[in-house]
Amino acid sequence: MTDRSKTHSASRGGRKADRSPVSRKKKLTRKDRIRQIRLRILAVGLLILMILILIFVRYLGLRNGRAVHLSEEVLAYQPVVEQSCKEYGIPSFSQVILAIMQQESAGQVADVMQSSESPFNTQYSNAPGSITDPNYSIQVGVETFAQCLDEAHCSSPADQNGLKLALQFYNFGGDYASWALENYGGYTPENAAEYSLLRQQALGWSQYGDPEYVPHVMQYYQYGL
Repeated sequence: MTDRSKTHSASRGGRKADRSPVSRKKKLTRKDRIRQIRLRILAVGLLILMILILIFVRYLGLRNGRAVHLSEEVLAYQPVVEQSCKEYGIPSFSQVILAIMQQESAGQVADVMQSSESPFNTQYSNAPGSITDPNYSIQVGVETFAQCLDEAHCSSPADQNGLKLALQFYNFGGDYASWALENYGGYTPENAAEYSLLRQQALGWSQYGDPEYVPHVMQYYQYGL
């Protein structure tokens, strides 16, 4: 009887010992559960936000486009171009400037941006190709293009119509931007050819600028890459 009682007591004691870890486990309160749910929602929200930011950055890059098929000589000037674009408030257009340089000179001459004739050139004569300092040529070219963008009301490379107007204006100069906006609402290949012919007749020249300047530059600047 005593042995059975001891055994029975020991058995009950063992079962109590087995249950004790469970009984000591802390139960989550309603407040704790709500806090956990909120943390999980926050983590998921942050993950979604990061994904959306990455998508937006990539999408913006695709819309802005980038320079392609550049010579090694032009690529060597990229740091100078980027710095000049920052100084003149058009940092997002540095790739466009590289495309212009590729068309103008391929980086093969000192006046890499062919900007000698720009009114912003105050250190050299305004004769074609007179600038002998590539860095100064870039500075003048970027300043000139910044003005072209302003005249074309173009604030982003994603504005393809505005960018084309600014590009053609960089080549033509004169009053092309205001003339094209007033008469046609912007650039078209046809009005570029018309303006070139009008200036030829007015000046008595056999040629005025490059009426196909936009497609010539755009072969070095592509969207959707």
